[in-house]
Parts: sequence; C-alpha cells; structure tokens
Amino acid sequence: MYDISGNNEYRSLYYYKDVDVLKNKFNIKDADKLEKMERILSSQRLSELAINPIKGNFDIEHLCEIHKYIFQDIYEWAGQLRNEDIFKGGEFAPSYLLRDALENEIFKPLKKDDYLKNMSRRNTSDKIAFYMSQLNFAHPFREGNGRTQREFVRNLAFSNGYILEWDGAEPEELLEATIEATRKYKYEHLSKIIFRLLK
Repeated sequence: MYDISGNNEYRSLYYYKDVDVLKNKFNIKDADKLEKMERILSSQRLSELAINPIKGNFDIEHLCEIHKYIFQDIYEWAGQLRNEDIFKGGEFAPSYLLRDALENEIFKPLKKDDYLKNMSRRNTSDKIAFYMSQLNFAHPFREGNGRTQREFVRNLAFSNGYILEWDGAEPEELLEATIEATRKYKYEHLSKIIFRLLK
C-alpha cells in the first residue's frame, strides 16, 4: 500500500478509519485478503478486455474508463483520478496538478505523435516505453496504475496493428525496467522488453 509523507497526522480518506486498508466493496479489512481478491477480480476483467478492449480516443476519459472497468468490482472510486498525493518509493505527480500533467505531458504529445500511426515496430516500442513511463510517473489513480497503463498502451499498440501480450514479460524485469524509465529517464530496457513482446 501507499504511504503518505510529510504529515504524520494525515489520514487517507481512501483508508478505513481503523486500519490501513483501502475501502472496498467487500468491506475486507485484511490487506493480504484484499490484495488476493483484487488480483482475482482484476485478472478476470483484464481477460475480458483482451477479447473486447475498451474503445476510446486515447485521452484522459479513455484511461479512466479502462481503470473503471478493471476495478469496478472492488472499488467505488474505480475510474476516478486520485485526489490526494501518494508515495511508493518516490513521489508521484501532485494531485492538484494531475489533470494538467496528464494532458500536457502525455495526451497532447500523444496526439501530436498521431497516436503512433505508421511507425515502425522499433519506433512504436520506443514511444510506448516513453508514454508508459509518463503514465507511471503521473500515477493518476489511488491503486491499480500498473495494470491500467499496461492495458492502455496495449490498446494503443492494437490500434496500430500490433499485438502486445504482457504475459510474455517477467514481472520483476518489467517492474525494474518501468522504475528505471520513470525515475532515471532511461527507457532502453523497457523499450527492449516491449519490442520483444510486440508482434
């Protein structure tokens, strides 16, 4: 789970009052049980999206619709941008700048790139690595950012005639490459993984 830094008196509105567990539709107050339930339900929804992806304009609304679909069974706030600052091994985009950051750093440049149309497999991999790391830095949702951003860029690849199957990546390698791209602005490792998976 995430830690709020800089204010020891702060209590996240996303947590139950008596335990550091995210409020959920099942009223589960055990972190391990919630994580297991979330993993099962989100995996089911992602399997559905693999067959019938959410169509959209590759904008903020599209991203939110993907998050809402994946986590609709467990969180009331599924599909809503977070309204508090979060930390997980580093600081992410401040909540009060979040929408502007998404628009200016991701979706406007993506539109300028014509949504990666007519790009080579190599260039597509490089661009997906870049936009994926930008989404990861923004961390627009309180939970479920990684799964949402991977589904978003999978849709982006698919719209350009590519198949991107994340099952072919080693989870630890993918996590390491994503952190490297997000924190150090080194995209080569993540791009190589994506290039390998892109068909």
